[in-house]
Amino acid sequence: MIGAAGANAADLEENFDYTCVVRAGGLGLGTHVINVLAETSVPDAVSPGEVIPPTPVTITLTLPELLRSSTAGLLGGTSASGTSTDSAVTITTAGETQTIAIPNLGAPDTAIPQVVNEPWIIPASGTVPAITTPDNAVGTVVVGMPAAFSITATITTPDGPVDSTLRCTGPADLTLGSIAVTPTEEPTTEPTTEPTTEPTTEPTTEPTTEPTTEPTTEPTTEPTTEPTTEPTTEPTTEPTTEPTTEPTTEPTTEPTTEPTTEPTTEPTTEPTTEPTTEPTTEPTTEPTTEPTTEPTTQPTTQPTAEPVKVTFNLKGSTTIKAGNGTAPLTGKIAADFDLASGKFVADLTLNKTTAKLKALGFLPVDADLTFKSVGKTTGAINLSNGQLTANSKVDIFIPTVKSFGLKIGGGAQCKTSSPSDIPLSSTGRFDPLRGGSVTGTYSIAKLQGCGLLTPVLSVFASGSGNKISATLAP
Repeated sequence: MIGAAGANAADLEENFDYTCVVRAGGLGLGTHVINVLAETSVPDAVSPGEVIPPTPVTITLTLPELLRSSTAGLLGGTSASGTSTDSAVTITTAGETQTIAIPNLGAPDTAIPQVVNEPWIIPASGTVPAITTPDNAVGTVVVGMPAAFSITATITTPDGPVDSTLRCTGPADLTLGSIAVTPTEEPTTEPTTEPTTEPTTEPTTEPTTEPTTEPTTEPTTEPTTEPTTEPTTEPTTEPTTEPTTEPTTEPTTEPTTEPTTEPTTEPTTEPTTEPTTEPTTEPTTEPTTEPTTEPTTQPTTQPTAEPVKVTFNLKGSTTIKAGNGTAPLTGKIAADFDLASGKFVADLTLNKTTAKLKALGFLPVDADLTFKSVGKTTGAINLSNGQLTANSKVDIFIPTVKSFGLKIGGGAQCKTSSPSDIPLSSTGRFDPLRGGSVTGTYSIAKLQGCGLLTPVLSVFASGSGNKISATLAP
């Protein structure tokens, strides 16, 4: 995620799968794998201490279909924008890693696709600050992605903005690319030391030994034997001049010139080139490539099964048609949403209440009511239009029936002979973050276990056409 402004620049581009925990308005939207494409440019090579100028970086997020459908369908999201204040890049060289923060990585307001399986892509951009290449850099500088980052987002919905967060953890291999390091000081020192020792020692020994031995032995033997018989004068001049001049001049010039030039040139070129190239290239490539495949694949499969838990408080009322009366309702519903389908299962709890009825059309009656859910409440939110539908089964108990303060019926066993089936649907879009209104119509079965007045009590309690309306809110 760093770059270079010169002509000698290399483009880096790599995909990473980050595992992200997503929340919207306090509602957990589950754990999702989000693909992150990182793109930037880096220098072909850097030297220790070299400053890499500030460089633009592009990050493209591809969000999964499950997150798109829950954001658009459940929340009614139409667009989203976001920023990250803890994004960063890493550079690693000589066994040491530095982390460089990207101050502001931002994504503009981008439309959320409303069509099934249409890719939801969010482009983000930022600038990596200037980076100074470490003084001890050697071989390569490996550029990496952050191990974790977070995003603060705003989702636009028909009911207003919704704050959202993504907390993401990266795969094992976070390598984005590498930059070759060009040494500065090391190459100058090595060649000067090595060649100075070798050439000076070798040429001094060879030329001195060879010429001194040969010329001294030859002229001493020959001229001494021959000149003894013949004249004494001739040999004195010739042998002294010839041998002294030839051997001394020839060996001194030739050996000194040849060995001095050759050894100095050869060692300088060869030792520097070979060791620098080979060791740097091999170790850099192999370790970086291997870990990329395995760690990326594993986390992709796990995060989709978690249901989203939502609890709503219920407040409303019900009419009891046969008794020409009403009763206030309070309680709560705790639901587990399946984001992929919009379906949910829930536990419905209704608190004890008192119904104000009129027996025989004019006699005021107060009937205490308690409720017991039979099984789970089931339902779904339509991901296309956001409408909620649900169904609950409830046994209704009537422990006490009073008229003018006197108990006239009821009891611990006084209840409906079968559970009431209560279907509910929302009026318009139901927002899991803010809740909504629901209505329904249900029947109350005949009563049983209420004593001698059971048939009478059934007259003003049982029957169809009973209405319920309630508001569900977090």
